[in-house]
Amino acid sequence: MKRFAISPPESVERSPTPKFGSRALAAAAVTIIVLAFLLPELDRPGVTWDEPEYFSSVERIQGWVSEAIRDPRSALEPEVILAAWDPPESRYYNPHPPVYKQGMALTERVFGDRSGPVSGYRLFSATLFALLAGLLAWSVSGAAGIAAGIGAALSLALMPRVAGHAHFATTDVPLTFFWTLTVVSFASFLRQGGGGRLFLAAIALGLAMGTKFTGWLLPIPLLAWALLERRWWPWIVTLLVGLLVAWLFVPPAWHDPEGALRRLVEESLTRDESIPIATTYLGRIYEYVVPWHQAIVMMLITIPVGILSLAVIGTADLGRSRTILRPPDPRAAMARLSLLQIGFFLALMALPTSPNHDGVRLFLPAFPFVAILAGLALGRFDDALRSRFEKRTASLGLLLVMSAYLLPAFRQERAVAPYWISYYNELVGGLRGASAKGMEVTYWYDAFTPEFISEIERILPEGATVMAWPTAKYFAELQELGLLRDDLRIVNDPTASYLLMMARQATLPPPLMEVYRTVRPIVAVEVEGVELAGLYELRAQGSGGEPFGGE
Repeated sequence: MKRFAISPPESVERSPTPKFGSRALAAAAVTIIVLAFLLPELDRPGVTWDEPEYFSSVERIQGWVSEAIRDPRSALEPEVILAAWDPPESRYYNPHPPVYKQGMALTERVFGDRSGPVSGYRLFSATLFALLAGLLAWSVSGAAGIAAGIGAALSLALMPRVAGHAHFATTDVPLTFFWTLTVVSFASFLRQGGGGRLFLAAIALGLAMGTKFTGWLLPIPLLAWALLERRWWPWIVTLLVGLLVAWLFVPPAWHDPEGALRRLVEESLTRDESIPIATTYLGRIYEYVVPWHQAIVMMLITIPVGILSLAVIGTADLGRSRTILRPPDPRAAMARLSLLQIGFFLALMALPTSPNHDGVRLFLPAFPFVAILAGLALGRFDDALRSRFEKRTASLGLLLVMSAYLLPAFRQERAVAPYWISYYNELVGGLRGASAKGMEVTYWYDAFTPEFISEIERILPEGATVMAWPTAKYFAELQELGLLRDDLRIVNDPTASYLLMMARQATLPPPLMEVYRTVRPIVAVEVEGVELAGLYELRAQGSGGEPFGGE
């Protein structure tokens, strides 16, 4: 029996590099389609834990910009800049540099009146995610053909956890976009030249540094790539220009760059002291630092199986190359680049001092490179089919292959909406299986959707006293945003009549864990039979005693 090969025989000529117009059309089409899917859903997830603080920061920045237009001299005073851009009281929750806030300020100012108070802020992340999908379509098409490029873009868009973060006004998708743009632009310059590519890499590096502390680690894998290609000077240029861009986009650094950088490093490296975020992993609760293998396990069980399988197949491109260190084949080079980036993040997360709470979001920039590997595999399938069949039959065959691998992911992403960041794949038995194995089922208040909030408001009587867990501050912020009735009295007191609880088990003290396990809520958000959030009547349980703590 003749075996079907993924790659064409050496005698078969590979598909020619697509023309500029075809690549541009594919990238544009992917970007528009992904954005069209995202826009109607921006309001569906609940406001996450961090977003209200970011909204407040954006409002301060918008006020500063207005002041700068009226009185530039006053607005540029150091104390005025710090008060608007980096007030000490905000650093507890929000120590990040402000580039992502600048983007949010722009989209909210332009579209906020039409899109709603939350969607306007979230539009920045959604737009960058759509552009990220287009970037993968463009870059992978150049190395492995249109089928590979579209496959990579779709693989990224159909990762529920990754796409879920595109709905939030947070740091993670902006960092992921700038990180990926830096890497692919820098690698493209090293292999093809072109000053524009190097300049784009440097700009993107600066924006990554201006978004999150993690961005300051990006020069490390860039240096590794430069060493593999035996070209030092592009790395030095990229770093120097990137530092300049970061300085330009971070106003608190204008007067005191050394002090701003020192604060960022100190506050980022001591987060375990200010916010020791606990994580549930394999049935145990870990304070801030998790076992070294957690990121590897989470990657394996949160990417749809079809996409994961394609990514494994895609690594074969590197094995086919005559040399692994400096492969001449652009496909092999892209496979090597992707494995380097994935390996960097998995190694970073394995360090004994690295935090890795909140699902996969702290190593989210690794996932576009998994998608690239998946796209490379689809490109190989395309070549194999075209080497054996005429064009129409080969195209139909490719469509069937893509459907077999990607359609289940599409169905899963639609089924889990809008609780995308609670997704687990079949390897762990879905969300139900993950819960049974002691994995974290929710962590960011996204389960408190507008629909759930409306149901809570329908049930709770006027002036009801509600205990909120893990933090009352979050629900007070919802009231300030006009997203929750302001007559409700939100407290941290178990003598309250009602309890609103997020099922982040690592945060639950024993009494509340008992409530979660044994008491049926009045109303709850459940996915696959797993409770993510619930409203309980405490009076009926005879609760009393001292407050549990928290905020």
